[in-house]
Amino acid sequence: MASDFGRFGMGLLIFFLCLTLIACTNSKRLVIAPSTALDRAEFHQGLAALHEFTPDGYARAIEHFQRASELSPADCEYRLHLAEANLFLALEQKLNSEDFRPSLERGADPQCAPGSAFSLRLDAFRSLDDFGPSRDRAGLGKIDQAIGIEPENPFNWLVRWKMNPTTRQQENSILKAAEIAPALAVVQYELGNYWLVKADYAEARRAFDRALERSPRHFRSWVGLAQALSAIDENEDVEPLYKRAVELAPDFLEGRILLGDYYSSLEENELAREHYLAVLKRNPRFEVAHLRLGLNYLQTLEFDEAERAFQNAIEINPASYEAHYYLGNIWFARGDLEMARREYEEALKFVLNFPEAVYALGTVFFREGKTERALEQFEKVLRMNRANADAYFSRAAIRVQHRQFTDAIDDYNRAIGLYDNQLLSIGKSIEQYEDRRLTRKVEAERKRKERLEGIVERARQLKMKAEDESLGPR
Repeated sequence: MASDFGRFGMGLLIFFLCLTLIACTNSKRLVIAPSTALDRAEFHQGLAALHEFTPDGYARAIEHFQRASELSPADCEYRLHLAEANLFLALEQKLNSEDFRPSLERGADPQCAPGSAFSLRLDAFRSLDDFGPSRDRAGLGKIDQAIGIEPENPFNWLVRWKMNPTTRQQENSILKAAEIAPALAVVQYELGNYWLVKADYAEARRAFDRALERSPRHFRSWVGLAQALSAIDENEDVEPLYKRAVELAPDFLEGRILLGDYYSSLEENELAREHYLAVLKRNPRFEVAHLRLGLNYLQTLEFDEAERAFQNAIEINPASYEAHYYLGNIWFARGDLEMARREYEEALKFVLNFPEAVYALGTVFFREGKTERALEQFEKVLRMNRANADAYFSRAAIRVQHRQFTDAIDDYNRAIGLYDNQLLSIGKSIEQYEDRRLTRKVEAERKRKERLEGIVERARQLKMKAEDESLGPR
């Protein structure tokens, strides 16, 4: 469809009126004012820019639709598309934690086609939860009316999908949009997200690939493609995809965070930190960036810097259970068990079954000599996850203190078995990375392997000691 944007003529005009969000049905029709080659040229350039589905594309579409409206003020079609482009831009700004309200206000209904499918769709678009809670819940009814008027309009189905994409009944909406307009990049992008949720990563990959064929600058699809490929093969090198997203949109906060996370997974902490700080420079109140920055400092044992980052996250969001948990880790490393316990308990106020915090609280109780309370926490972790090697390891230590040697040895064996499985998995990853000559990933995995081997060796020694003690005095 994009190849038709430069053509003019009545046949193409009718095509766009019917396919690109224009109400041409047996309900209320748009009144098309007399037009000139100049305003139609601006209009078609606006459509081409809109269909890139990027912030830059939306901004250019707004300029073209505005000029078309100025050339032909009586043309309702131009004003409706102008409002729509502003709403697309507002949504992108909101998702990127920017001030979206001016664009949202400029997306107000131009009141030139009341009751048309286009007008109803704009009303529904403005009611998306993305723009804020407790908005007009009549939006779903309005988009259903629009679908009733124009059932073959893909944007009607797209907006319906966006109304609530997590419910099963909405699945048909994005599938219907893709059936009607497979060439729309935004439809393929949302379809890719749908397949990610369904855990069909091959289909997700194909959808994101199709989105990028239609709009190579659609940076969100580069991220989606990276996520799909990582899910298909965790050893896939997706760094170029995340980098491409950031190159296309340097102010794309989610892309920066994900690229930083990628570097953090390689323990390339300076590179990771660079991207987290870039996010905070753009938006100092971006909670996730403070969390990631703090965790990055924690990895390098820079406790004071990490503490400041986590405190910043809590200032932004007092219910940030992760920040409280990581602060607990800092206090534990400093040897302040009381402060560590307070932070772990604070984290558990917000997420009761947070296994990492439950386990950490158990380690505090163990250090304080409160073995019964520690045992309670470790067993709670095992009820949540029977494959938690650390919990078996720690429970074994308590059972040794209670002289329950048979049970302790059993726990050590379980922990060692689980650790050995982890080592086996890491070893396979190293082999695959070596085959692909991914030296940075090889180095990161070798560090993980070395740390885990130290834990396994400690577990084996303690198991042998428990076996000796179980035999009694010699």
